[in-house]
Amino acid sequence: MNLITINKLKKMLGCNSNFTYEHYTNILQDLKKSYKFTSFKSATTNDIILRHDVDASLHAALKMAKIEKELDISSTFFILFSSEFYNPISVDGSKIIREILSLGHKLGLHYNEFFIFENNINALETITTEINLLEQHFNTKIEAIAAHERALAESKSGKKLFVKLPDTIIDAYSKEFFGERKYLSDSGQFWREGCLCQNLNKYERLQVLIHPMWWSRDGLSRDEIMDSFLGGEYDDYAPSIKLAKEKHEKHANKISKD
Repeated sequence: MNLITINKLKKMLGCNSNFTYEHYTNILQDLKKSYKFTSFKSATTNDIILRHDVDASLHAALKMAKIEKELDISSTFFILFSSEFYNPISVDGSKIIREILSLGHKLGLHYNEFFIFENNINALETITTEINLLEQHFNTKIEAIAAHERALAESKSGKKLFVKLPDTIIDAYSKEFFGERKYLSDSGQFWREGCLCQNLNKYERLQVLIHPMWWSRDGLSRDEIMDSFLGGEYDDYAPSIKLAKEKHEKHANKISKD
């Protein structure tokens, strides 16, 4: 391998490993020069559907929502009811999601096929119930849904899920949006076809999936980000536990005085 090839590879890998908010902002600014940002329902041509799967952190999602608002960009945040890391209809979770909506963004449903298989529940009923809950609780309209880690769910369960969705609901992985439209994702901090910034102006229509949890101010690694869920920035459990302990102590003190 010659020096030119090595330098080219380093440049490519360096970009692929750059998951800073600054880099994300620069990418969006460049995209705006050539594309119009749209939603699943309004998609036509020479446009980009920007989507976020909120797998683990509503706080990270809100940061993305604010960055995009500053650039006058609207995207769709897909909410996962079965997440092990957040509760979308808790008081705090609801507050964050409502703030995301107030910034001009949309909600989608990120349904979990493995959850459906493991609990042996009706897929269409489950998906419909979750859609209705999002619409009712947040007074919004759900346009699209997207499966969570479909390949992993199928490999673990040995099953495939086939659901006939209502005509009003779009599957983000349908042929129209996943086959006929170029799909790019940052899954696991890895761009399989090079960073999004390396794919500018290559395609007429794009669906781009960004996972908010993988981006940070300083470009943290995957391990560093996962560590932040244990006593760090994205730890939603420690504050709740601390609050519960304080309430218990106050209650115990009151009883002892009585």
